[in-house]
Amino acid sequence: MAPAIKMDGAPREQHLSVKGTIEPMPDLLERFIEFTERHQLIQPGDDVLVAVSGGIDSVTLLHLLVQIQPRFQLRLRIVHVNHGLRGEQADRDQDFVAQLAERYQLPLIVRKVNVKKYEATHQVSEEEAARLLRYKVFQWALRKTGADVIALGHQADDQVETVLDHWLRGSGVRGLSGMPVRRGKIIRPLLFATRGEIETYARGHSLDFVTDITNVMTHYRRNRIRLELIPYLKQQFNPALESALLRTAAIMTEVEDYLIEQARLAIDQCLIASKKNKIILDIDAFLKYFIIVQKYMLFEIAERLSLPRSILTNEKIERVIALVKNRCSGKRVIIAPDWEVSVDQHALIFCGPCADKGEIELPINSIIPLHDGERSLQNRLILRTQLPKIFPNDRSVEYIDYDRVAGRLRIRLPLPGDRFWPLNFGGSKKLSDFFIDRKIPRHERRETPLLVCDAGIIWVIGHQIDDRFKIRSETERVLELKIIEKGTAA
Repeated sequence: MAPAIKMDGAPREQHLSVKGTIEPMPDLLERFIEFTERHQLIQPGDDVLVAVSGGIDSVTLLHLLVQIQPRFQLRLRIVHVNHGLRGEQADRDQDFVAQLAERYQLPLIVRKVNVKKYEATHQVSEEEAARLLRYKVFQWALRKTGADVIALGHQADDQVETVLDHWLRGSGVRGLSGMPVRRGKIIRPLLFATRGEIETYARGHSLDFVTDITNVMTHYRRNRIRLELIPYLKQQFNPALESALLRTAAIMTEVEDYLIEQARLAIDQCLIASKKNKIILDIDAFLKYFIIVQKYMLFEIAERLSLPRSILTNEKIERVIALVKNRCSGKRVIIAPDWEVSVDQHALIFCGPCADKGEIELPINSIIPLHDGERSLQNRLILRTQLPKIFPNDRSVEYIDYDRVAGRLRIRLPLPGDRFWPLNFGGSKKLSDFFIDRKIPRHERRETPLLVCDAGIIWVIGHQIDDRFKIRSETERVLELKIIEKGTAA
């Protein structure tokens, strides 16, 4: 196994004060604590996962967190991702991190991923495949452990490279903001520190670390930016390039935060309905906002529906905006598998897959939740003599001839080819045609529950019963059916 690199001690960094005298720069540990507290990245008693690759940044991050562990009463655990791209060297890194965990007496979680397979399957670059898999492991580790946060070792020089890379790709405000200090449970407590400052700290504390030979391979885009483009731009255009790009990132972060807040306020003003798999906005209200706010509303809605913001490419956003602007009722834009954005009269609908639980059995004299989780279906077996003298003009209550029910009662969602006999229609009809004739919005059709038995559809719940099950003169036993809204007493 290749030996880890060990850094010798070095003098404490210094900087000029306002008066011109030389004063010691605050220790990296002090600045680490100040940065962490200012951004509220870690709270006392937190369970913190630390992503450790074995490189100098993550090793320094781990050392800093170990130093503040008693003060914040933290529970620390190490997470290591073995990308399997460098053979023995990747295994060397894993062994080194295992030794670190043993030295600090911390639990270690190791996950090996297949970057090459992911790269081929998803048609992305090796760099992107490794990054995506790495974050998948982080999210998996957070779920597995129930930890409060996971700390990553990105630092200021990484931020510079990220902002420049995003600018070259034509990114918008968010891309030029760079990496956020915090997003969800992912925190970056070292984002304030430069590579030089981290190296000084590592030397001062004689920290061992390993090097990744791929960091100097210029066929990787990120390495070309760091090793070739940044030195060229500093030499030819701006020696203070890093400061300029970090300043840009800070400004764009402020703009991004403002736009997100405006989008959230706008959504509150436009919101018609919100469910786990669906959000509906009022089109007239939506169109009153500037296009940039409309776009950020789309981003915010994606996040509320637990969709990655990256699925909303510029092309998809433009199509959605055009759909709304032209009020293309009945048209839709597919934004992800099973997810679509559509327009229905005055509504803009973001709709995902139904939480289909398959067929739900309906025992007699019971109350069973429907598929949407918002309503339940109550049924009660009564005699004909118990029927009300006047049937209520209410589609949430129906009465059927129980003696015509064949087999078990079940509740399910519509299937392709479904047909039934609408009450007093005089024949059968495709369920899809019934929905169209009733002008039931497309996004509601696939979520409309059906009460069925072996003889077919009994009730398109909330809309129409099947003529074959209506009350007749010979009916003796009646099944009373009633929809109960969530929070309503039965």
